[in-house]
Amino acid sequence: MSIGKYVTNPGVIGAALGAVSTARRTQSMRQDWRRWLVWGAWLAGLALAIASVAMHEQDAEFDSAQNAERELAKRRKKQRGR
Repeated sequence: MSIGKYVTNPGVIGAALGAVSTARRTQSMRQDWRRWLVWGAWLAGLALAIASVAMHEQDAEFDSAQNAERELAKRRKKQRGR
């Protein structure tokens, strides 16, 4: 597992940079549960961005398997038609 694919992904970069705007936004907020909620929403977005990068390779494998099944089905259908 290479960390480079996470560091260079635009989704992860954008989510990480969102911490700056979240910090600015929460700096002027009262210190109550709403501040924690804003940070929780930011953290959830970052987690989703990281998870999407992690699942990208599995998605590609799934797509290639689906394409192989379609090709096999086409060949079988073509052979039955002869």
